[in-house]
Amino acid sequence: MIYNISIHKLTLNIKKTKTKGVLQMKKTQLLGIILAIVILIAMNFIPAQGILSEAGVRSIGLLLAVLILLITEPLPIGVTCFLTIALMVVFKVAADIPSAVSGFTNSIVYFVLVSFGLSTAITKVPLSTRLLKKLMLLFGKNVNMIIFAIMLCSALLSCMISNVATTAVFIPLVLGFLKIYKDQSAKMKTGKAIMIGLPVASMIGGMITPAGSSLNLMCINLLEQATGIRITFIQWMTFGIPLVIIILPIAWWIIVKVYKPAELSQDEIKAYVNGLEVPKKMGFQELYVLVLMIVLLVLWILSSWYPVFNVTLVAIIGFVFLFLPKIEVLTWTEYINDVSWAAFFLVGTIISVGNNLVANGVSDWIVQTLMPSSINLPLFGIIFMIGILIFLMLIVVPVAPALITMLVVPLVGLAANIGVSPIITIMTLGLCVSNCYLLPLDTVPLLTYMTGYYKMGEMAKSTAIIQIVLAVFVAIWIPLAAMLLGIL
Repeated sequence: MIYNISIHKLTLNIKKTKTKGVLQMKKTQLLGIILAIVILIAMNFIPAQGILSEAGVRSIGLLLAVLILLITEPLPIGVTCFLTIALMVVFKVAADIPSAVSGFTNSIVYFVLVSFGLSTAITKVPLSTRLLKKLMLLFGKNVNMIIFAIMLCSALLSCMISNVATTAVFIPLVLGFLKIYKDQSAKMKTGKAIMIGLPVASMIGGMITPAGSSLNLMCINLLEQATGIRITFIQWMTFGIPLVIIILPIAWWIIVKVYKPAELSQDEIKAYVNGLEVPKKMGFQELYVLVLMIVLLVLWILSSWYPVFNVTLVAIIGFVFLFLPKIEVLTWTEYINDVSWAAFFLVGTIISVGNNLVANGVSDWIVQTLMPSSINLPLFGIIFMIGILIFLMLIVVPVAPALITMLVVPLVGLAANIGVSPIITIMTLGLCVSNCYLLPLDTVPLLTYMTGYYKMGEMAKSTAIIQIVLAVFVAIWIPLAAMLLGIL
């Protein structure tokens, strides 16, 4: 059995099955180009606004134009990133090319690169299938519990590898499970529940550790750049783990109640679970990958007390160990084929844009213009409002790295205005921004949306409730966790 699953090949194959709306997409792309050009021209005629310089105005205009291009995708994402670098210099948003590519010297972009290697290694060996089979044997008494096992497995896996990779790994397994259904309507009903639950669980699981998502590390890094304050690995886990323990079962319960998957007999379920091909004993490579990931996790936790074990540094060293002679869990060709270069260029470019937004005074202007000097609400209410605002903004700007870049400094300013540690507001941002599943606009839910088991609006029937519940528990837990950690 072949365990290695190419994320990009899977995405391509899924998209080939979806042909409706191509003409409409072309109109959207044309509109995106026109809007971007209009903004890029208009921004040169808008004068300075108070403390916002002309360079600051151009910076905001460029960011808006780039976001429109990223959302409408008239050009491939990587090409849009190259264009952005050039436009920053042309419109004097950046002083020169080194300033325009400053984001690519950030350690996060290298974490993104090596994380694809770690993800590929885990998916190449039967580790994920083995874990899923054990959970299905433990919980799989009925279809609802099978869905819980799938969601739990994806959440656990997602705390160490990317949400995209986790979702891509389980799609073929889910499709295999759905083949059990003879009745098409029952198959579609159950497929809807699982295909919505899978990306939701992957994104929830990504909250467990900073390594669960590059967005987590981006929040940590930008906070440290802005204030010198560092959120440690263990601090993040203190915030994240209890939330995941609470939110994941609630999300599962909401999903099965809303979509009501069709039941199967225990014999049919047992036959499927027993049919999952997993070697009885772990082979050398599977055991090697498991031990390596445990060592990485231990070193990441130790980074809370010993900064020498930097998260990216540890990930890079672990990545190298995948290619050691005589072991070769991965070949270089396998790694290159599974790297999402679009993600690499997107993160680096957005950080570069963010650096120049700060340099041109945009962040200071946002703080003074948009952030209130005081809010007559308890901390719970403020955090809840921030969470809901982030979820609403993700509908308009479904490019999470850009949203983080836009919000870090204003949220640091808000924390100063209300007299709390900026860790409070940035943890709210980090925990909420990666849960981008109100609609299947982010890459993670888009993978399952393209399978055709649910329509665009059907996802929000459950995920809107999940996001509100998440915002409530984030608002409750973050102040309590901060008190336990001595931060508040």
